[in-house]
Amino acid sequence: MKRQEHETLCEMEEAHWWYLGHRHLYAYILNRYCPLAARGRVLDAGCGSGGFTQWLRDSFSPERLVGMEISEDALERCRERGLEDLLCCSVEDIGLADESFDLVVCLNVLYHREVRDDLGALRELSRVLSPGGYLLLNLPALPMLSGSHDLAVEGARRYRAPEIRDKLARAGLEPVRVTYFVFFLLPLITAYRLWSRRKANQGARSDLWLPPAPVNRALQRLLESETRLIRLRDLPLGSSLTALARKSPR
Repeated sequence: MKRQEHETLCEMEEAHWWYLGHRHLYAYILNRYCPLAARGRVLDAGCGSGGFTQWLRDSFSPERLVGMEISEDALERCRERGLEDLLCCSVEDIGLADESFDLVVCLNVLYHREVRDDLGALRELSRVLSPGGYLLLNLPALPMLSGSHDLAVEGARRYRAPEIRDKLARAGLEPVRVTYFVFFLLPLITAYRLWSRRKANQGARSDLWLPPAPVNRALQRLLESETRLIRLRDLPLGSSLTALARKSPR
């Protein structure tokens, strides 16, 4: 990811409605399906600046929590947050032993252009999971939404639910939940992304900007309402795709 965009992410991560809304969804999924795993040995694969890793630590107090990232600059940010168990490597070549973790979290990583083989990366994430362990993924959804934002954050691909179900199965993982997210805003996001393609010659920029506090809070609540719907059923479309999968017990 470009350094400027990484700095923007660091600034937004603790306050932006998109991140806070997604954390609300992750909290539901982890508490509903794998609370013991979240309190066990946890790997945040592609932890970025450590905002979510810190949230995992504060929310679940894992027995062990490892932050893994390919960027040394990002790992320095993690250290500034007080995170200590850190590893610099790629999701395609994880320098950790087989079956080391009860939960692996990999949020908005596999889509990146530096990941040349996303299926190979899924198999590597599966390798470090213990039997019966869980993998939590978040991915950009729907190729039609590709636009200036993807260029700015160096995203190479977007996913559909059937595709990620198939890749999880091929990696030896059983999907538990696969749902789209950010459903209600999809028409607006689609229109904006189509417009952004026409402006691509003016330079690629991400969509990250912090709206006024009342708007930010309203959008966060909108995503929280989607999580309440997901308690009942998977959402049919959205700009994000969230998946929880399990490695078969022995």
